[in-house]
Amino acid sequence: MWWVMRVVTVTAVWALLAALCAMRSAQAAALPVVVSADAEAEAANPGRSARRSPPRPARTRSDVHSTLDRVFGEGRWRQTSGYRTASQENALRRAGAGTVPAGRISRHSQGGPQEPGAIDAVVPGMSLKAAAARLRRDGEGVDRVLAEGAHGRQGAHLHIELTDATSEAPPP
Repeated sequence: MWWVMRVVTVTAVWALLAALCAMRSAQAAALPVVVSADAEAEAANPGRSARRSPPRPARTRSDVHSTLDRVFGEGRWRQTSGYRTASQENALRRAGAGTVPAGRISRHSQGGPQEPGAIDAVVPGMSLKAAAARLRRDGEGVDRVLAEGAHGRQGAHLHIELTDATSEAPPP
């Protein structure tokens, strides 16, 4: 007789599991399925998706200088730093300059001496906050501007991240 009780218990457990699975399937079926045509369009036409941003033109040092001349006036700003090698970045870290953490690459170290990923500049006679706001508003080819305090041997300055030809969108 005990075996009948065990069969009934096992059958009840299986019935409960089946009911729970059916209920879960019904809930999943009730949810709408969200799809995007972007992936299908990209798969059908690689590299030609309408939502893809066109590559931005590369920025050279002279382009950046002309942008800064246009925004602040020729001769009214001064570049204090540009491209940095990995060893220069490491030396700044050792000096406590507050650069990016070890293991990460600074925008200054991307690109090359003629096409740096970032430069530092000062605008004498203008507060960092006002200069940063003006450059954000009028600086074509500039992705991000930060007003940074003094660190290492460098005084307070604007950290200017430049548009990169290979990126599709500015960094966050």
